[in-house]
Amino acid sequence: MTHTLHRQGSMESLERDYVIFAMPSSGLNSEGSKPKLEKVFEILKRYDPVNVGDSKGGSRFSLGSDEAVRQILVENELVHAVYRSREQVIQVLKDLRKEDLGLSVTVSGLMEHVHECCHQAGLPPHTIVMSLGIWGRTDLLPEEKIQRVATMCGHGLVSYNLVRELAGEVKAGRLTARKAGEMLAKPCICGVFNPERAAELIEELNA
Repeated sequence: MTHTLHRQGSMESLERDYVIFAMPSSGLNSEGSKPKLEKVFEILKRYDPVNVGDSKGGSRFSLGSDEAVRQILVENELVHAVYRSREQVIQVLKDLRKEDLGLSVTVSGLMEHVHECCHQAGLPPHTIVMSLGIWGRTDLLPEEKIQRVATMCGHGLVSYNLVRELAGEVKAGRLTARKAGEMLAKPCICGVFNPERAAELIEELNA
């Protein structure tokens, strides 16, 4: 998985942003995976994620509820959750290890911190994927502070202009930063967008 690896920002900001995926291998162990996916979803929900969703059907913000996300897990065979602390990630990994469901699990975040979480959960990392940054005509990209918000949607569905517009609404006092973060989470179908971090970044934009 690479579409969650391009998040930008300071170490302080990124250390409060972690994404966990779980999925079967299509055609190998995907048949009959419904109980396993539902169990994973139960574990993910147990530790208060700021967002949950799947890559095709939607998230809690686009679908309107976590129950709506749960109902589409069987069809799309993939679930994501976003957390704000290493402690949450460690507890999720410990529970997933205990259940031993035979699904693939991916954790995205600052490498040193992800390694720490795996170590604390007793899980040696199997594969490591790193982002090499953005190449090409970087002069055509928006300012870095805008990118920090938009890159939390790895498929590029959060518009730069939408970030600017909502930040302007917050600055004018017509919208709270929290509400703006939730509105920005809606276009990110996967559910990997972190609305709480987005709210913090929007406040920094207006500082």
